[in-house]
Amino acid sequence: MKDNRAQRIMSLSHLSSIGVSPPRFIDNAAHGGFDAVGLRVAQTPQDRGFQLPAGSALLRDTKIALSDNGMRVLDVEVVKLHPGSSRSDWLPVLEAGAELDASYLLVTVLDDDYPRATDNFADLAELSREYGLRTCLEPMVFSSVRDMTAAAEFVMDARNSDAGLLVDALHFSRAGSQWSELDVIAPELLPYCQLCDAPTAEPAADHNAAITEARTDRLAPGSGVLPLVELLQRLPATAAVSVEAPSARSVTDPRGWTADLGRAARQVLEQVVRTPSPAS
Repeated sequence: MKDNRAQRIMSLSHLSSIGVSPPRFIDNAAHGGFDAVGLRVAQTPQDRGFQLPAGSALLRDTKIALSDNGMRVLDVEVVKLHPGSSRSDWLPVLEAGAELDASYLLVTVLDDDYPRATDNFADLAELSREYGLRTCLEPMVFSSVRDMTAAAEFVMDARNSDAGLLVDALHFSRAGSQWSELDVIAPELLPYCQLCDAPTAEPAADHNAAITEARTDRLAPGSGVLPLVELLQRLPATAAVSVEAPSARSVTDPRGWTADLGRAARQVLEQVVRTPSPAS
């Protein structure tokens, strides 16, 4: 049987150079050899990003950049489900995702009231379908849903929604997760993943340090110690790869950093093909 692991879609997450506007970010990603991008289309006083309302010049220029570069949008982000979360918070992200023909909506949960959080998540998943998006939950050690096991249970408890799960290599390690937790998750729940690297694979000892690392201090895939090859081998062969690696260089040299991330990610994907798969 032909091994198609090298055929994965390779996308660049906007957090890898969040200060760059979507049109230029798309151009940089194409220059770096990426097939797709993830765009941060939510912007609040607490969140970095770029709003892309219907009819705006920025939305028009973003669509032109996608067309000119032969690129697609893998996902839009981010909806953060907090205690006061409502449809008015979600709609701008969903509308932008639909305008950009994105595949997935990235969601995090910041609400410790479990019944309320799962109910809101179920509503969001249903609404997302109306906009042509599949909701994907990203567990993070500093969020209310901290690991893959908790995320799988959360999605099931959210009225058994059809949402997917996003495994991020850094968050997986910082949560102290084991392969056994990932292996029992149904493949159809894992449509894509996020890759980066880090100097240690140890669980997080401090949440504030974990937040800072995740948002500003990641390494290019293959330049640290995270088990990226084994992670990819344990995911469906069709799972897309989104490179999310914010760093100091993503601020000072976003185009050069993007090119380096593209080369690094391709080397990891090539290694996946060459390396025997682990026993599940």
